[in-house]
Amino acid sequence: MNRSKIRERFACQGVAGGEVVVAPVFDHPGRGFVECPAAPVLGAALTRRGLRVRYAPLTARPETRPAARRDVLPDVLPDVLPDILPDTDPEPRSGTRRDGPRYAPATGRADDTFPGDGHLFAVSCIDRHGRVTGLAAAAHPDDRAAVEAACQEVRRWSDVMRSRRALLAGTRPLCPGVRGALEAALGVTRGGAGGGPVFAYGPVADVPHHAGELARAGVGTVTGLDTLPEHAVVVLPAHGVPRALRAEAAARGLAVVDATCPLVSAAHAEVARFTERGDLTVVIGRPGDAVVPGILGQAPQTTVLVETVADVARLRPADPMAVSYLIQPGIPVEHARPVVAALRARFPGLRGPDPDDFCYHASDRAAAVAAVAAAGDLLLVAAGPGCPDARHVIGLAGDSGVLSRVVTGVADLCPSLLREAGTVALTGARSAPPGLVDEILTVLSGLGPLNVVDRRVTSEVVTGREREMA
Repeated sequence: MNRSKIRERFACQGVAGGEVVVAPVFDHPGRGFVECPAAPVLGAALTRRGLRVRYAPLTARPETRPAARRDVLPDVLPDVLPDILPDTDPEPRSGTRRDGPRYAPATGRADDTFPGDGHLFAVSCIDRHGRVTGLAAAAHPDDRAAVEAACQEVRRWSDVMRSRRALLAGTRPLCPGVRGALEAALGVTRGGAGGGPVFAYGPVADVPHHAGELARAGVGTVTGLDTLPEHAVVVLPAHGVPRALRAEAAARGLAVVDATCPLVSAAHAEVARFTERGDLTVVIGRPGDAVVPGILGQAPQTTVLVETVADVARLRPADPMAVSYLIQPGIPVEHARPVVAALRARFPGLRGPDPDDFCYHASDRAAAVAAVAAAGDLLLVAAGPGCPDARHVIGLAGDSGVLSRVVTGVADLCPSLLREAGTVALTGARSAPPGLVDEILTVLSGLGPLNVVDRRVTSEVVTGREREMA
């Protein structure tokens, strides 16, 4: 790619004073139409410099400077305006076209006279498949600040252009249980179940754009059943609810749509089973997670939450031989292993859940993030502002030592972050706006040839009979 990368200066039309025009595509005199997928990051960099940025296609033509303007460019940046980098190959590849109908210049004239009313700074490169990409910004020559900024930013971003690889941690942020609950809630509005207004008990998913989707579909949110009107439909969330709330819904005659995750329902059933045989149930989990109150609420008097080995040391069961444990769905199973070992050491008669009911989504996600982080020079986490899950994902990178950044929009990307990153690990937090991961990939594809590898980790419970048939 380095042999095909050229940085050039041209003349162009359609640029007014007081603005910088950033090209989503520009017409190169030799290479034809040059796509600019990374135009948003160039525009964002210029905007941060206080300039007014407009996006429009541009046509690059050989520069012919009128005498009245001959002194403008040398006074601005005399040492950083080479027409073509000395170690590059300016010859166009075969197959490039300048006559395609897809794009038209911002303004222009059909004759050969060209007054050159703007300075266009551009960089372009050709990958091994003949695809041409680049960046271009233009400013009016009388606007010295805009000319200087356009030149500097194109140069800064051209230094970032290189061949690179993107490693996607493709295991989805939202678990299958939450995705199923969202679909169930939306399905109620489409199917008209119960005939009454639809309410979700608490957030179906703690993600703003999903909450907005449900609100647009007519699903309200409540934190108590006493405010619901008669004939209302209540959707129970994926993380489940205490038994007392189910009893209250039944007593009020509310139509209930149970969207509880099957693995959470299995945990509730385990609590009931352990309680029936007189055990203290120790739930290994994280305080504050939405799933915890529903599990503890199945038998509040005989269920206790622990998170660490130190918590195990503080347990004082009435009968040390009547203790059972289960692992909260939503945490990596491996994280519970030291706590389980501590429980077994203290309580030799410890009984546990059926391993078929373990939730492996968190384990799979952690493994996928750790794998791409270990192989990357940079970890980017697409997320909404202030997202706790984004910090959690960075923690999943473990001891890889990879540089990590949260990206709330492509404007967060900068040359210093990407310049040395030949391999970029990329994943999304639960709050990531729809399409942000794809937008980041699009920008990367505009900064040189990009190879994208999707690494997914998926664990499935295989029964004995399935093993025999495999």
